[in-house]
Amino acid sequence: PAADRPSGAGAPRTDLTLKWMIMNITEERTSEAIIVCGVPASGKTTFARDLARQLHWTILDLDTVTNPLFEHMGGEFLVDVPTAQPAARASVNDIRYTCLFDTTRENLALGNSVVVVAPFTSERTFPAAWERLVERLAIPGPRVHLAWMDTPQGEVVRRMQLRGAARDLDKIKEPERFLSPEVTQPPGVAHIRIDGLLTPHEQIAHFLEDFAGREAVR
Repeated sequence: PAADRPSGAGAPRTDLTLKWMIMNITEERTSEAIIVCGVPASGKTTFARDLARQLHWTILDLDTVTNPLFEHMGGEFLVDVPTAQPAARASVNDIRYTCLFDTTRENLALGNSVVVVAPFTSERTFPAAWERLVERLAIPGPRVHLAWMDTPQGEVVRRMQLRGAARDLDKIKEPERFLSPEVTQPPGVAHIRIDGLLTPHEQIAHFLEDFAGREAVR
């Protein structure tokens, strides 16, 4: 069964305790990957950047890596529908993820631990798709961790309206289309849940407490 214990149980650790956990996680070790997933405007990118800054890990964002070329090619509104098996013919979105996976694998091979952020809709939904992700990163499964940003649908739409990005216009008009139950359901693989309504500091504190605990029992 998927491990869906919220990364928010109990009071946040003190700053001193957080510094100790960060030092423990970032000490000399084999490279690891934290995969941060969630729907657009859930807050996953802000969390991923804050986490990478705290851990001193490399940050790799699907949008940063691929959006300039994607938009140059006329990329528009995408509905990210989860699929258990890869398509017979790769879509533009599949190619975007290939760029992200290849860049991640290169960093891991060089010994750089990474925080990788994208919707990862299929990978977080289906165990077979998650296993393919791990295989493409070319490191053992226990060194790849999934963090899911869980933000209520109403809050997601509100944030899209506030940021006013052109890429969000169609999604705001049809929120039920891109926030369908199959897209917003909890991951079908082991993960750490991040409460999208917590403050950024609380999110990092709760995640590090949960992550450090899991690392200690490995």
